[in-house]
Amino acid sequence: MGIWKNAFKLPEHREITEAEKKLLAVLAEKINKRSMGTVTALAVESTRPLHNLGSQALVFLMPLLNAFLAKEDTEKYVKLLENPKAVDFFLKELNAGDAALKLEK
Repeated sequence: MGIWKNAFKLPEHREITEAEKKLLAVLAEKINKRSMGTVTALAVESTRPLHNLGSQALVFLMPLLNAFLAKEDTEKYVKLLENPKAVDFFLKELNAGDAALKLEK
């Protein structure tokens, strides 16, 4: 029975680091300042099954993107798209910032 115990087990996703949290918080803040928080949250949530595919597209386009972005930045975005915990944190930041902007108005 020991062989079937791990046969269909999915790997655990790593916790996001403080640097990644800061990057996502700044991105969410910029989006919320433009009053696009709700639309962005809807887009991110509705494309959740495609995030791994999007990260692989970034890997494929990395030689082209490296002309505009540093390689380390591109790799950070790939890792963030692959990690559902990072996406959840980003959505929480978007929703919190959007709620704060609504309270100010």
